[in-house]
Amino acid sequence: MFVESLLLLLAFFGVIVVIFFLHHSSSKALLSHIEEIRADLTQGSSSTSFNLDELKDELLDMVHETIGSMQPPNAFDHIVGALSGPLQMWAMRKAGIDPATGQALQTILPDLEEAFQSQD
Repeated sequence: MFVESLLLLLAFFGVIVVIFFLHHSSSKALLSHIEEIRADLTQGSSSTSFNLDELKDELLDMVHETIGSMQPPNAFDHIVGALSGPLQMWAMRKAGIDPATGQALQTILPDLEEAFQSQD
């Protein structure tokens, strides 16, 4: 019994040592990759590096272009917006879904029938 416990304890500590070693080696590899990327970004001459100012300018141009092409809503947009709610409720009822709760009408109808019958 003692020998088996000792072997189990040694195996447990062996696994702990292996996990620690793998963590340490992967941490060193990750730190070396971070240092390489940092060096590339500070040099700016590498082909893999990118210019943050160019990226910022491109994004700002895209945002300005999108905002510049926006138009205020017209009367048609307001009419369609007003009709979309009732049309969606009609479509949901047609599909068998209660628009107020989003549940299937088959699960609600028996409860409603019982409630109406109990009122009579």
